[in-house]
Amino acid sequence: MIRTIRNIHQSFSHFWKRKNPFSFSESQQLQLASDLIPFGVWEYDLLSGFITWNQSMYQLFGVQRHEFDHTLSAFKDIIHPEDRSGVEDVIHNAIHHPHQQKNIIFRVQGSNQLVKYIRGNIQLLYNKKQEPVKLTGVCIDITRQKSTELQLKKERDKAELYLDSVEAMVVVLNKDASIRIINQAGCKITGYEEKDLFSKDWYEIFAPIETRQEAKAAFLKIVNGQAVYLEYYEREILTKSGELKCIAWRNRLLYNEQNNITGVLATGIDITAKVQAEKESEDMRKMYKDIFENSVSPMLICDSYLRYKDVNPAACELLGYSREELLKMHVWQLTRPDMQMSTMMVWTDFIATKHQTGSIELYKKDGTKLIVEYQATSEFTPGMHFCSLMDITDKKTAERKLMSQNEKLRKIAWLQSHEVRKPLANILGLLSLMESQKIHTEHGHVFQYLKQSSDELDQIIRNIIEKTKAVDA
Repeated sequence: MIRTIRNIHQSFSHFWKRKNPFSFSESQQLQLASDLIPFGVWEYDLLSGFITWNQSMYQLFGVQRHEFDHTLSAFKDIIHPEDRSGVEDVIHNAIHHPHQQKNIIFRVQGSNQLVKYIRGNIQLLYNKKQEPVKLTGVCIDITRQKSTELQLKKERDKAELYLDSVEAMVVVLNKDASIRIINQAGCKITGYEEKDLFSKDWYEIFAPIETRQEAKAAFLKIVNGQAVYLEYYEREILTKSGELKCIAWRNRLLYNEQNNITGVLATGIDITAKVQAEKESEDMRKMYKDIFENSVSPMLICDSYLRYKDVNPAACELLGYSREELLKMHVWQLTRPDMQMSTMMVWTDFIATKHQTGSIELYKKDGTKLIVEYQATSEFTPGMHFCSLMDITDKKTAERKLMSQNEKLRKIAWLQSHEVRKPLANILGLLSLMESQKIHTEHGHVFQYLKQSSDELDQIIRNIIEKTKAVDA
């Protein structure tokens, strides 16, 4: 930049000597040349301590000519307080390390209080005796550029904060499947640190070995436009600890300004626990389904509208209906027509109590009456109610037969006991008479034996009557 100014100065000096009869010093010519360029140029005379600015410097620093006394201290006063020490260090290094051109970015705040970002450089100049005589430099206003950079940084920081605050895994892959970005959630899920993953091949690290080649080949086809990408899919990844985790991915292709694919943005949620729970639930559902289907006990499931929603083969066998027929029926259709109202009352009580047991009469498809004991549970799953049956028809029939036989036995025992008691009562009466008239004195031992046997027979009859009463009860 300084060499460019010198070239402009030489061209300007040559032009001025040809066109203007007056002579100007070299410094005056440099000042005139530098005033023509759109950036600030300055010189600092090491011997006099005098600073020379071109016109652009005043505009750049927001200072009027009469406000600047051309001293180093006045120059430092314009520099933002937080940047002064940095500028002093650069000036010091320029003098003591003259073989290097020094660059710096600093802020200035002129009399108008407007803060600007300045990019400047410093170079040490020598006289013909190779003695250092001046520092010179160029300053350019980069406020707009810096503002853009700061805004971009702010947006980038905001994006990084968002990425690190979300629980979802966020990954950006380049076209070669190398990792460009992975957020904190991704590191937490995989067990790796971000620095260990940057620029590494995603599939070499995270794809299970048995699917690695196939998965990467599919990715390369997508980013090269040879296949349609899936916006959503579920796939397992291998973590640092060797654990397999199932991730639900949502993908989006990234494009540059030329509309060429540059990579893939993917967000993933760890659904390992959900998938495991679903598998366990499915296994449990299958187990209960097997129990339901293979149970010898008739089982029926109905909804809150009393419509059968599922029945097992044992229920179909008991009731004589096919599964399809039962699934078209309501609960009350298996009872007597006059029992519909009482069935609804029992149902209302069942819903209120959650559990119910009892017995009920049902009718098979062929009209045969069944007596069944039932155990029912309401809302075993939302809106569904379960009932198991046990056919006790034969048991009830046997009970009725036994009761009938017991009744006959009771009647027979009752009648027979009364028939036997009549002659026994006569015998007991005669024995009592004989005893009162002393008739038994001649054969006393025979009388006593006869009386004892009669009393025993009377007690036997009494016991039969009592046991008959117990059978009747």
